[in-house]
Amino acid sequence: MTPKQIEDLLIEWSIYNPHQQKVIEAEYQGRFGAKKDEEHWLDFLKEKLEIEEYWKKTGLL
Repeated sequence: MTPKQIEDLLIEWSIYNPHQQKVIEAEYQGRFGAKKDEEHWLDFLKEKLEIEEYWKKTGLL
């Protein structure tokens, strides 16, 4: 992921309320364990938040 993609992904993540974030984090932990590798976590978020289509439209992908 490029720095711009990461920045955009984190902005999108920040829009989610704390309850929604906890649900997504719990899903990640349930599938992959409690320890997060940053790159793996960001890839998971990218898929979960379905952001790639937006990136294609805006030229980030």
